[in-house]
Amino acid sequence: MSTQNPSVFGIMGNVGKDAALAAVESTMQYLIRREIPFLVEEEVLRRIDTDLSRRGELWRDGSRDDVAREADVVMTFGGDGTLLAVVQHTLRYDTPVLGVNLGKLGFLADVGVEEVLWAIEEIMQGNHSIEHRLTLSGTMTDYPEEFFALNDIVLAKSGSAKVISIDAFVDGAFLASFHADGIIISTPTGSTAYSLATGGPVVVPSSDAIVISPISAHTLTARPVIVSGDSRISVCARAEEGGVMVMSDGNVLVQGKEAIDAEISRSHQSVALIKQLGPNYFETLRRKLVWAQDGRNRSETPTPDRA
Repeated sequence: MSTQNPSVFGIMGNVGKDAALAAVESTMQYLIRREIPFLVEEEVLRRIDTDLSRRGELWRDGSRDDVAREADVVMTFGGDGTLLAVVQHTLRYDTPVLGVNLGKLGFLADVGVEEVLWAIEEIMQGNHSIEHRLTLSGTMTDYPEEFFALNDIVLAKSGSAKVISIDAFVDGAFLASFHADGIIISTPTGSTAYSLATGGPVVVPSSDAIVISPISAHTLTARPVIVSGDSRISVCARAEEGGVMVMSDGNVLVQGKEAIDAEISRSHQSVALIKQLGPNYFETLRRKLVWAQDGRNRSETPTPDRA
């Protein structure tokens, strides 16, 4: 990319956060001054009370799907939750996404608001990389269509259910049966989300793996399992009282079902994330998880010895 032949940027954001709307407005004004074409999510634009020039000539608004389809790069303003919602639209077009966070360091949205204008210039000059992250696809009984997740797919108790019965299979082979609050099927990207909170492992995003994590299983022997990224996972969940719910990246798809049979595997689609602009993955891990360092002999992050 170059400033002589700029890409079309897409802008989406969390309309419930004033800070996100303010950051979107200032970014739009900057793109107009720089004469860089862009599209903005129509719902976001409706919440911005300002007079922006050159509409129609340099920029216009559209639905999330319009922006995802027509932009070369999409910027999301909010946090990891906002980015997860946006990638439901971008993954079908393989549109790269840059997540802009609003004060809290995110595993996905890792560029700060104060770095947005710098990030735009870096992208224009090609000083970035694109990581293609593994995603999951799922199908289940009594649900009309395939669904997708960048982080995880969760089957869990709902309503008055105390626990649910779960049978899990990997590539047709029986894995385990247990009573629990639920089960998480996670990508490496999602290993630092809900799965981590239940005692699951941290898996580097580039790994070709899927993590299966029970939620509060009523047996000490039920432990998270890492399987191949090409595995097909079958989960049969039953509730004797209350019901079962299914969530994809935190969005509830169904709930209150007595029984759900789900098939989950790697999707043929991946999510393209713009990286090498924010902190690297291990720096983010240290900061988010507050991993301590032994500071007795050094005050800075150690570097590996090189022969």
